[in-house]
Amino acid sequence: MENKTERKLLLEARHLVKEFPIGGSKKNPVVVHAVSDVDLEIYEGETLALVGESGCGKSTLGRLLIRLLEPTSGVIKFEGTNIAHISQSEFTKIRRQMQIIFQDPYASLNPRMSVKAIISEPLNTYGMKDKKELEKRVKELMQEVGIPKEFYDRYPHQFSGGQRQRIGIARAIALNPKLIICDEPVSALDVSVQSQVLNLLKDLQEQHKLTYLFISHDLSVVKFIADRVCVMFLGSICEAGATEALYSHPLHPYTKFLLNAIPKADPRLRSEEKELLSGEIPSPVNPPSGCRFHTRCPYAKEICSSKVPEGRKYGDRVVFCHFPLE
Repeated sequence: MENKTERKLLLEARHLVKEFPIGGSKKNPVVVHAVSDVDLEIYEGETLALVGESGCGKSTLGRLLIRLLEPTSGVIKFEGTNIAHISQSEFTKIRRQMQIIFQDPYASLNPRMSVKAIISEPLNTYGMKDKKELEKRVKELMQEVGIPKEFYDRYPHQFSGGQRQRIGIARAIALNPKLIICDEPVSALDVSVQSQVLNLLKDLQEQHKLTYLFISHDLSVVKFIADRVCVMFLGSICEAGATEALYSHPLHPYTKFLLNAIPKADPRLRSEEKELLSGEIPSPVNPPSGCRFHTRCPYAKEICSSKVPEGRKYGDRVVFCHFPLE
């Protein structure tokens, strides 16, 4: 991976906030704080992984970045254009540059549509109407993702989970996008199939110069595919940095606990005493003051409960902690 200074910034988010109202009154609304004041950069050609426990806001953030959800406030710049508040007609021109691969290949494909119809839908939407041209392009895409082109007229129920996810990937790359949000793309698949799909994503990235935001809670998958990792806890970012450095030397206590929880393949390493997280995850409706992790952090001091930590830079790494693990 080249130096950060030489890489082109594809997408950046600044002070991104998403709150979901769930009740209360107009004067005192009750909201879920799904994403709170997040800053994020994604560079062209890289895979940035977004990791954290279930419910930490990873998928919400991914959907905000490509405007499948509207942000409550904040800025999202795609190639320099602030897409957070432009009109739908203006956004349509940019929309084809950003796609998403969903988590569940059983739910994300319409059971009433054939493979041909599913993959050709985005092509149709953006003006490819010639039937022969469409058929040729769809069959090319099927071959690229490893689905035999003879299955052109089959329906989703006739495919395995791994094959369905490949169809979803073919649909996502149909318009030659620049950015693809991979929202837990292998978590619903058998372990034996996961590696095949991950290798396919890597090959396609190289071929098409794609940029990925890879959302996952599986840290061993992330280690295999990501160039950089961004760790989230309860709607906020804790730490972000190069994969290798972050895995070998976490600076945020939460990152350390996440890494401690990865199962070890070597039985001799399993006997090592590992500190694991205790306590309940705080509620996103009523998040703790100060550092959101302080209620579960064994290293927390008084300042942690009152003051939100600012991002400290350590080379390419950013960590939001009053007392980083030096």
